[in-house]
Amino acid sequence: MAGFSKLGNSGVGWVALGGLVALARRDPRPAVAVAVAVWGTLAVNYGVKQLANRERPQHEDAPQLIDAPTSSSFPSSHAAMAAAGSLVLGQAVPAARLPLKLAALAMAGSRVYLGVHHPSDVVVGYALGAVTGRVSRALLPARRRR
Repeated sequence: MAGFSKLGNSGVGWVALGGLVALARRDPRPAVAVAVAVWGTLAVNYGVKQLANRERPQHEDAPQLIDAPTSSSFPSSHAAMAAAGSLVLGQAVPAARLPLKLAALAMAGSRVYLGVHHPSDVVVGYALGAVTGRVSRALLPARRRR
């Protein structure tokens, strides 16, 4: 779970998937759209974190399984970037929408499992990413059937 969650650090896993789609299609738009969505979401999320300044969970009976980031816990950047990345990638590859959504939900849930986020951090982060992801999808026209 820690390794999977690490793929979400700075949104690198989502941006890499966008790059793979772009390479496979010989079209840079998916890579650009995913990078804008994920890193734009990270910027918005960072602003909210600065305002919230919430401490990370501290549980004696459920210790953190990874080193916690030093930033504010609220909202979860991993959850936000996962939601945004999965939405934009799902538009680029409609057949992959369900697996991408499941991967995004697993990414979000991993942060609670690992003890570095409160459940509400993840719920709000995911919602924030859903909004920024929907806005970002406008950068990538829907794939036309041939």
